[in-house]
Amino acid sequence: MISLSPRYDLFRIALPKSFLPVEILDKYTKILERDPNVFSTPIDYLNESIQGVSIPGMNSLTMEQTQHSSNSIIRSGAQEGRPLGRINVEPSLSINYKEAANPLDKIEREFKITFKRNQGLYNYFMLYETAFWQFLKPLDKSLDRTIYVELLDEYGAVTSYVLFKDCLIDGMDGLEFGYNKAERDADTFQVSFKFNNIDFDYIDLKYLNHTESIQ
Repeated sequence: MISLSPRYDLFRIALPKSFLPVEILDKYTKILERDPNVFSTPIDYLNESIQGVSIPGMNSLTMEQTQHSSNSIIRSGAQEGRPLGRINVEPSLSINYKEAANPLDKIEREFKITFKRNQGLYNYFMLYETAFWQFLKPLDKSLDRTIYVELLDEYGAVTSYVLFKDCLIDGMDGLEFGYNKAERDADTFQVSFKFNNIDFDYIDLKYLNHTESIQ
């Protein structure tokens, strides 16, 4: 039975453990160690601040072609010594067809993760420096650039996931400060990621439960 009051927070996303370069990891490990907190690593601190993610869609999957009626009549008379020719009895009609391109080519290869602005903005500058690092340094193939978005059921079990491969930071929101705010609120910022490939998979929970019982 489908729930009449569905929840919209049944997902889980986390940047991979080796997402941050070693230089940035060491730097922010020392910074976080200065203040006691519950996070043992900078990547845990970064993942805790994730608020949401946007999954890219598809567009332009069809093409439009105009068709004219086969029913026509010959117009009588002449204009400047030329026959008036034929005229369509019915109006033209626009028909939509399947686009010849692969639907995978129509996926917008970008997604955005929303982070909350933590005190001290450590998470913001971790990502800021990582964006600079990935373009100023040779590409480190040892870093994990695969990001999963896991979709959960009402019991917290993973039912399916979206897999983004070869992710690179493509952009970040700027920062804005002001003394005229009457009250503090939970500010956020977005980070745009480009990816080279995407995969969707559905997990058969009945099969998993069956194999676990056998083991």
